[in-house]
Amino acid sequence: MDTTLLFTAALQLPDPWRVSGVELRDGEGGGRESHITIGFEPGSRFSCPHAQCGREACPMHDVRNRVWRHLNFFRYKAFIHAGVPRVSCPEHGVRAVPVPWARPGSGSTLLFEAMVVEPAKSQPVADIAGQVGEHDTGCGG
Repeated sequence: MDTTLLFTAALQLPDPWRVSGVELRDGEGGGRESHITIGFEPGSRFSCPHAQCGREACPMHDVRNRVWRHLNFFRYKAFIHAGVPRVSCPEHGVRAVPVPWARPGSGSTLLFEAMVVEPAKSQPVADIAGQVGEHDTGCGG
């Protein structure tokens, strides 16, 4: 099976999102890191993200590149890279499309946040940070 198809399925990405690349790189401190790139088909259109709009198939205005911390892949830190489209809605103007793997404005995926938040109810954040290889200020979004 193609690695990109495997990761697309594992991340349960809805259309039109697809994993377009997976790369192992050297990270800070000599460790290896997994970098997963997510994209979408050229010409894809997205719904207006305004809550009361419902307009579908808005044209893309531009794309803003973002990176999110994700769950470790085996023992490697993992990061998701994606160009987040901004669509042009005739009624609401240019707005960023929400991504299905993270909250708006977060630097972490929903799965990473869930993995960190639950143990934080009973463990010190510094302990959890050590387990995931992050500074204690980087364990939440």
